[in-house]
Amino acid sequence: MQPFRIGIGQGRPRGWMETSYGLCMDPESQYLTVVSSYVGIYANDRDRSMLCHVEDERNKPRYAEAHVQIGAQCPALARWRLTDGTTGRALHDLHFLVGGRRYRPALEDAIEFLIVEKLAAPRPGWDKPLNKSRDEFRRRQLRAAIRRDLPTATQAVKDFTAEP
Repeated sequence: MQPFRIGIGQGRPRGWMETSYGLCMDPESQYLTVVSSYVGIYANDRDRSMLCHVEDERNKPRYAEAHVQIGAQCPALARWRLTDGTTGRALHDLHFLVGGRRYRPALEDAIEFLIVEKLAAPRPGWDKPLNKSRDEFRRRQLRAAIRRDLPTATQAVKDFTAEP
C-alpha cells in the first residue's frame, strides 16, 4: 500500500489515504470478486495518526467482515467492564459493523466523507463523477446479490409486478 495525499493543488497535504483491494475469481470462475478491501484515512502529523479505516475481509473469524475502526480515545469505553472481567478497551480496537459483505461502504463513500466533513477540498462538480461511480458499484453489488439468491429476487419481481 502506498498512501496518497488528501488535498487539492501543490500545497501541504491535509492528510493521507491508503487503499488496498484483494481480488479473486468467484466460485464459478465468471466474475472478479473482492476478497479484501481497506481504505484508511490518516492525519498529516509526524506519525500519520489514523483517523479511521474501513475494512472488508471475507470469512474473518473474530469480527465482522465489513467494519470501521476509529483512531480515538473514549473514557467511557476505557472504564467498561468486559465479559472476561477486564477493563480498559481502546476505541480503535472496536470493529463497528457497516453493512456486511454485499453492502459495505465504497471508496466513493470515504471520499464523500472527507469532503462533507471539510477534511478535503473538492473540485467544482466533484459529486457528479463520484455519484456515477458509486451507483455503478452499487449496481454491481446488487447483481451479485441477485446471482446468489435468485429465489428471493424472483419473488421480489413477482411482488412488484403484482402490485396494483
